[in-house]
Amino acid sequence: MSIRVTCLIKRRPDLTHEQFSEHWGKKHAEIFTSLKAVKTNIVRYNQFHVLEPQSKASAAAGLPIADFDGAAEFWVESLQDLFALFGDEEYLKKAVPDEANFLDRSSVQILVGEDQTKWVKK
Repeated sequence: MSIRVTCLIKRRPDLTHEQFSEHWGKKHAEIFTSLKAVKTNIVRYNQFHVLEPQSKASAAAGLPIADFDGAAEFWVESLQDLFALFGDEEYLKKAVPDEANFLDRSSVQILVGEDQTKWVKK
């Protein structure tokens, strides 16, 4: 069973949603996925990018919209694998400094759990 760690994230306040999404989705993803520790410790990495127009339309329809710009999702075999990544020297030298280009680290919220798929349309 894989553990899923979801990091809810917000962009830096001085960036537009488009600037945030562009940097995170391209440059940061390229840096992050090139790391040896990612290839060694992470089973799957996913980025969830909030769609602003659809979120605004949903809010206008009365749905409670979370105040985040995206979610970084990591699947790992154990939390020790995630901790190994987050403590890795290359990760700390390359990925963490790049986060300052798009991410408000003080706003990050983390969920740790497992997927339990109950239905998939065929």
